[in-house]
Amino acid sequence: MTRLSRSPETTPVVVSCCRTAIGRSDAHHGVFRKVRGDELAALVVSEAVARGRVPPECIEDVLVGVTQQRAELGGNVARTIAMLAGVPFGAAACTTNRLCGSSLQGLSQACHSIMAGAEDVHVVAGVEHMQHLPMNSGIDFHPQAFSKSSRAVLSMGLTAEYLASSRGISRKAQEEYALESHRRATQAADTGLFKSEIVGCAGLNANGVLTFIDRDQSIRSDANLAAMKQLKPVFLPKIGSITAATSAPMSDGAAAMVVMSEATARRHQIIPMVRVLSTAVIGVSPALMGMGPVYATRKLLHRSGIHLRDIGLFEINEAFAAQAMACVEELKLDHDRINVCGGSLAIGHPLGASGARISTTLIHAMRDRQVHLGLATMCIGLGQGIAVVFELIE
Repeated sequence: MTRLSRSPETTPVVVSCCRTAIGRSDAHHGVFRKVRGDELAALVVSEAVARGRVPPECIEDVLVGVTQQRAELGGNVARTIAMLAGVPFGAAACTTNRLCGSSLQGLSQACHSIMAGAEDVHVVAGVEHMQHLPMNSGIDFHPQAFSKSSRAVLSMGLTAEYLASSRGISRKAQEEYALESHRRATQAADTGLFKSEIVGCAGLNANGVLTFIDRDQSIRSDANLAAMKQLKPVFLPKIGSITAATSAPMSDGAAAMVVMSEATARRHQIIPMVRVLSTAVIGVSPALMGMGPVYATRKLLHRSGIHLRDIGLFEINEAFAAQAMACVEELKLDHDRINVCGGSLAIGHPLGASGARISTTLIHAMRDRQVHLGLATMCIGLGQGIAVVFELIE
């Protein structure tokens, strides 16, 4: 393995990262149904700054990934979130949107700034409230944009059905994959592995009673194949194989991290968690959007000189079981190194927050297991992929 050579002044490090529990986007039973998205984001931003022991006056930019930028998450909500979190007015703020990869894009943007010797101390966050702001509501896609593809690519589920069909991924295999995601997430939650990354906060239980929420709502400890078999296909009712059980649940939640140069961390006597070695984005055919992680990962590894075999842990966002399985198969990955604490099929997929969420889970898992290198990657709607590789600071 070769590593890109950078000075401490241009080497980005993550000094803290945390997230809320992830709630279901359900108007009647979602734990965050009465909590605003900007409030969830402000909570984790404030906590990330406190955990990182970062002097607030040193913060130069706040980058927040959001896909549905309207209503409570509109109007450059990153600035609102920064003010709610008590970040000094001298820090700038920008809301980023690369759909599902929005907060991972924010992390990449922060790292690129540090590598270029521009802004140094960043807060990177992501938030989505899919119950308050449903996906794609109010969006008017230009009809000519799909002259070389099909409007069907607007349905991420149909692109996943295409992957399942073209790669021979059976419904049974998808359900077994989803079951394992729930099993791992249940084990992680029950044994306290998520305790260090989740910031508990007030929400409502199913009866509307104010409750302290510190556990992901969609994790099913009672998930079983017999129940999954009873579900009907969602996207192709007569011939499809993808059901609600093998699709990531629509979710509400937020995650945040503090990123700075290694030199600045040393000056403030802050012990970083990981270095960010490299990032990559790539475009793919909209019909193959689920394969974005494959091409982004390959691009990142080629550019950085890191070998796939050197990566100890992977977080591949599970938008759909078929999509994640296709990526694992194409990259020839060992399943024991992938989503070791469960993935988004169990934990949830709050779009703009998911990049920061999977990175947070990965970084904590790397520290728990003393794994040297970890890679986070995601597919992105309309055909993109994004990837980031972290190095544990021991």
